[in-house]
Parts: sequence; structure tokens; C-alpha cells
Amino acid sequence: MKRIYILLFQLILFTSTAYSQQKFAPENGDRLVLLGNALIENEQQFGFLEYRLTNYWPEKHLTFRNIGWSGDTVFGDARSYYTNPPGPYDLLISQIKAAEPDWLIIGYGNVEAQQGAEGLDLFKNGMNQLLDSVEAIGAKAILLSTIPQISAGTENILQLKNNEYRSYNQAIKEIALKRKITFLDVFDAFNTATSAELYENNGIHLNEKGYAQLAETVMNQLGLNREKPSIEIDASTASVESNVPVQNISIADKARNISFNSIQNLVSNPNPGNETIKVNGLKKGNYSLSVDGKLSAIGSRKQWEDGIILEQGPSLKQSKHLLELIREKDKIYFQQYRPQNRTYILGFRSYEQGRHKEGLEALDALILWLDDQINQTKKLKALHYQLEKLP
Repeated sequence: MKRIYILLFQLILFTSTAYSQQKFAPENGDRLVLLGNALIENEQQFGFLEYRLTNYWPEKHLTFRNIGWSGDTVFGDARSYYTNPPGPYDLLISQIKAAEPDWLIIGYGNVEAQQGAEGLDLFKNGMNQLLDSVEAIGAKAILLSTIPQISAGTENILQLKNNEYRSYNQAIKEIALKRKITFLDVFDAFNTATSAELYENNGIHLNEKGYAQLAETVMNQLGLNREKPSIEIDASTASVESNVPVQNISIADKARNISFNSIQNLVSNPNPGNETIKVNGLKKGNYSLSVDGKLSAIGSRKQWEDGIILEQGPSLKQSKHLLELIREKDKIYFQQYRPQNRTYILGFRSYEQGRHKEGLEALDALILWLDDQINQTKKLKALHYQLEKLP
């Protein structure tokens, strides 16, 4: 009976933060588009959310486009140019269509909440209008909550602002429930005593650590998190306890030489310290571990029995390369869809520099190539582990 109560509590806890009537399961070939204000735009500097999502499905070819815009609203207010038409909202919809989404992760509300209760109905109408447009092109939407502000002059002002964010979050949640789409409430993950370390000095925008936390929170609420790889081997019995596949284990020379293969996803966070190896039953001495022929760790018998966290190796190198590719692709795509001198290339002064439009279109080939490199790099690879006793 106690186990049933615990299960019910966990279910209630999950559904209180992630409201979902649709299953988030991108298919092979799907395009995921990130849309919203600065919370979304600045994610492309770090790429953690895209990294975590694409890495979760190594067998699927997925592509991502970030069309976030700092200061933007559900009406596309920040996207206006001197060129008119198109107006801001028309430009917003045209950019969504150009990105060809199958899924959109939409993060709006922080800017609109500055209008307080008076602007709430307008925001709800705008969000529904935007979602109608998204449905009309056959894409599925996931709604992201606002994040709190952690500094605002005085405590009273800060409390007032965060209360407004909560009100807008409630509105987003209600829209998601009514339309039977996913709502991810990330607000509380950034509303803690240690939240300051997740923000830039302005107390409004997230820093690198904050975007890593955002990715972690989104993955948790989508139910897509994986345990960190952990492998435990008993050299005396040749038995293995592991949360990842381990094959072809070989123990030779009285446990002085142990080898095995493992196929696993790239680490969830492309930083050292994501994989633990434990080995029991070794003889006294020091042992080195190589992965695919590259030295990854050295430790005593006692250290291997306690477990050594790998700080280097092919998997980490592959993970870092994947993140680098994602950041490079995002940077080039940003240059293409938001050129600095857009008015002169695509707008009403294109008679001066319109010839550069071909240069922007030529970036398509590079972006598609990077898409392919990302999907090749994230594929599962068999790693060969070799533990040897040192002289």
C-alpha cells in the first residue's frame, strides 16, 4: 500500500509541472523549432537544450532551428523593420513557416508580463492566435513558462514582477490544458536560494550554467532524462552490474587484464564526470583504464573498488564535438535569417545591396551539411574498455 501512495505522489508531482495531453516523440526526419523571446534566442549561444534533445534519439535524424528574438512577444513586436509590409506579426508567421517546423517549443510571457494584469487578456488572445497559426501549418506546439527575475531594485518591485510572471504562467498552463498540448513549468527551477548563480548580472537573463539548468529541467519534465553511465565489474566472478549495455567481457592473467565493450549514448552533459567505473576483485596494485586505446584513468585497487569517475575519453571528446557543431550551425543559421543589414539586403533599400541575397541563400548548403554532421556525430558507437595492471 505504501508503494501505491508513493507512486500516486510522484504522478501528482509530475503532472503539476508538466501538463501534457500529447506525447512528445519526434519522428525520424522531424524539424524542431525554438521560438520566443530572449530566453529562447540566447539558448543558441550555448546549445544545451538542442544537445540534450537530439542526443536522446541518436537513431533519429532530427534538425533544429532557433528563431527566438530578444524582447519579442506573441505578436512578434520585436521583429519589426523599417520595411512595411510585412508587419511584425506577418514577419513572425513567415519566419515560422520558413523554418518548416514539425514541433515548436514556444517561450513567451516574460515581456508581456511587464504590462501586468491589464495586458493578460491581450496576451492570452495573442497566444491563442499564434497557436492557431501553428496548427494551421500542421506543427505541434510545446509551451514553456516564464522564468523568474532575481533582482529588480527593491524586494517589493521584485515580488510584484514575479507575481505577474506567475499569473502569466497560469494563463499559459490553462491555454495548454484547453488545447491539449504540453506545458513545461520551469519557473520554480530558477526560484531558489541559489538561483543567482544561474543568471547574468542583470538578474533577468540566464548565463551558461542557467541554460544547462534549463535543459535539465525541460528534459526532466518531458520524462526524457537518462542515468549517468555506471559500470561495476566483479573480476572474481566475471559478473557485471550496469545501466548501459556491456558485452564481450574478458578477464585474463588472474584479473590483471580486463576488457569489455559498451554501447551507450553520449553523455547527457558534455562535461567531465558523467561516467563511473567500479571494479571489484582486483589484486593489490595500480591499474590503468584505456577506452578505444586512449588512456582515461589510473587508480589503485581501492580507488577502482570505490569507483572512478572518468574525466576524459572518446565519449567526452565526441560529446564536446557534438556541442561545437550545434553552436556553429546555430550561429550560421542566425546570420542567414537575421542578417545585420537586412533592410539593405531584403528590405526597402535592397536596391543598394540586394545582390547579397544570393550569399544568404548559399548558406543553406553549409547549414544542411552541419545538420548531417550533427546527426552522424551523435550516433551510438561501441567503445572498447581495457583495464590493465601497471608494473
